[in-house]
Amino acid sequence: MQHHATLVHFAKPLHYVPTTTIDFAAFVHVRLGINEVRDITTAAQLRPVAGDQQLFIIQTTFITHEAQNALLKLFEELPTLMSRIGVVIATGDETDIDPAFAAFVEASYADRLKQIEAWHKGKDADWLQAMAAGVHSLRLFGLPVPCLAAVQLVGGKLATRGASNKMLLEHLALALPLRK
Repeated sequence: MQHHATLVHFAKPLHYVPTTTIDFAAFVHVRLGINEVRDITTAAQLRPVAGDQQLFIIQTTFITHEAQNALLKLFEELPTLMSRIGVVIATGDETDIDPAFAAFVEASYADRLKQIEAWHKGKDADWLQAMAAGVHSLRLFGLPVPCLAAVQLVGGKLATRGASNKMLLEHLALALPLRK
């Protein structure tokens, strides 16, 4: 079945290089907000230059709540989108993991909690985005089964509206096994 869209999970989405011979429009943003989605929506309403289809590649590490809603409107409804989307998990290696997240994973339980406390005091958005991207990359590299539930929970909730990011990060810090 040919899909209308393909979702590609990649450890560092901004470094993903699409392999296609079809002309495409690329939208690359560290943070995808409502204004960027408006640009995509405007482009989607234009007729294709050649052929009868358009190909858009959207690469981002973070999508705001408002942007998610705007994308859903563009794609119709989520169940409709999911029935039309193919999912590909791109392979990567652990060297693709952000250094801040690597330091978090390599740290002791106490040091992980100290990193979270330092982030909580300073609210460093880059560190939080590194944690969110890192959690999604963990799904690619395989973890012991008991850790997968924690990774799935944190991956689905971290950096979303209404989430207690500190509590989620603390849960992750204690659920991930020590690597030393």
